[in-house]
Amino acid sequence: MKKIIFYVAAVFAFFMLINIASILISDFSRLTEYGFGYLAGKVILFFLFAVVAFFLRKEVFKPAIES
Repeated sequence: MKKIIFYVAAVFAFFMLINIASILISDFSRLTEYGFGYLAGKVILFFLFAVVAFFLRKEVFKPAIES
């Protein structure tokens, strides 16, 4: 179950990062105050999914043989 949550969180974080970069590169000059709120929400969601993926990575990538 932890592997599934890790991969879902990692994929969502990746797509959120692409979406945020797209907004910053092409639409930053046209953002209104609502647009900045939308961007802030996207950034918060990105950090949330990235933190979940970060903390679950140790569970997913455990070495098979521990010495």
